Amino acid sequence: MALVTMRAIDKIYQLGSTQVQALRDINLSIAEQEFIAIWGPSGSGKTSLLNLIGLLDTPTQGELYLAGERVDTLDDDILAQQRNAKIGFVFQGFNLLPVLSAWENVMLPLQIRGARVSQARDTALAKLQEVGLAEQRDQRPDTLSGGQRQRVAIARALVGNPALVIADEPTANLDSANSYRIIELMRELNRRDKVTFIFSTHDPRLLEHVDRRIRLDDGQITQTEV
Repeated sequence: MALVTMRAIDKIYQLGSTQVQALRDINLSIAEQEFIAIWGPSGSGKTSLLNLIGLLDTPTQGELYLAGERVDTLDDDILAQQRNAKIGFVFQGFNLLPVLSAWENVMLPLQIRGARVSQARDTALAKLQEVGLAEQRDQRPDTLSGGQRQRVAIARALVGNPALVIADEPTANLDSANSYRIIELMRELNRRDKVTFIFSTHDPRLLEHVDRRIRLDDGQITQTEV
């Protein structure tokens, strides 16, 4: 069974009196445990596509399924529950809370779910160990490098054991060496933990690391390569 299925998806944004079609006739199936790159130039619709897959937005037209369940017709509360239970997110700006330590940032999703503090802390520390940051667990984000901050963000995305991790331009604020390290880390976690990863990029050098490359141009899928 496909983890994500999109059928004839359109996404139109209303900007004042102007309509902008961000996505047009998207048909896409993503299997469990895949490692996929969505790539294309700026403005091609990559973020819009990831926002739909991540249940952060709903399509204007078409059908969206997650793990076999149609989700585009669900109300906001149910969508939030599905998102929190099944999806982790990694953002190009890291989105870490500056007043919290690394382990406190990682445990935050578990606390939101109502987990006990001791259990959430132990799980967060284990995830930081997995991404190679056990020694930096007490440091705040402003004392970490960009690559280290993104590792914290990856640990936070994985702390709830999601079926799917979505990373929107996760290497955009990193140099080339750290970009490769982050993609390789995500690839390792994808294989070891059997988590599906979908990330967007405009850097074609990162595409050699993936199972499948999906190119977007002007809101349409123009190429799919294995």
